[in-house]
Amino acid sequence: MGGRKEESAMNRVLVKAAIAAAALVALLVSVPMHAKQPDDDGGSPWISDPVGDFLPGYTGPQDPGLDVIAHRALVTKSRVIFCGKMAGPIAPTGEIGGLYIIGVDRGSGTPRFRGRTPAIGPNVLWDSVVRVNPDGTGLFNNIIAGIVTPLDPSDISINDNEFSVSVPLSAMLPAATRPPEEWTYNLWPRNSAVIGNNAAVPDLAPDDGNSPMRSVPPKGGK
Repeated sequence: MGGRKEESAMNRVLVKAAIAAAALVALLVSVPMHAKQPDDDGGSPWISDPVGDFLPGYTGPQDPGLDVIAHRALVTKSRVIFCGKMAGPIAPTGEIGGLYIIGVDRGSGTPRFRGRTPAIGPNVLWDSVVRVNPDGTGLFNNIIAGIVTPLDPSDISINDNEFSVSVPLSAMLPAATRPPEEWTYNLWPRNSAVIGNNAAVPDLAPDDGNSPMRSVPPKGGK
């Protein structure tokens, strides 16, 4: 009798252990292996932009791939990383002339949309631009210094409705009058590369004015 009771007790212990192990496995499976938040590794959180807020003077196709819904920018020791998120896939917008412009104010920015028709973004300032094409190519145009720098395609990533572009600080610093941590930017898609054609701009992010960049603090800093 004693032996059977001990065996029964042992079986109950084993069953409980098996249940606990199964629960632990289920928990581990349910947690994504890459569940890090955007700024866990020094990245920058997304800044949201309204969905479907096409500018009233925009005359091109209202393709969701040209509608900005979030953006962010991060200054690191040697690079500036810009990211954009659209309401639809980016790559197909190449068929309708889509491209993505990031106007950067490095201290000498002016409201270059002013004086053009239709009137948009009177407080958007820039003195240089980053251009990202739907095919994964791009460039940095330092307007003040008069230097255009093609970007390495390996520094541009397009994944469905998101893009990121990593621009060397060495290309952006000439003619800058403020330190990078004080730079600001605005992101706008276009469906035409014609300069000065405001009617080809479907969206501004932010809607008017510029957003600040986020800087990676030095090691040991807050």
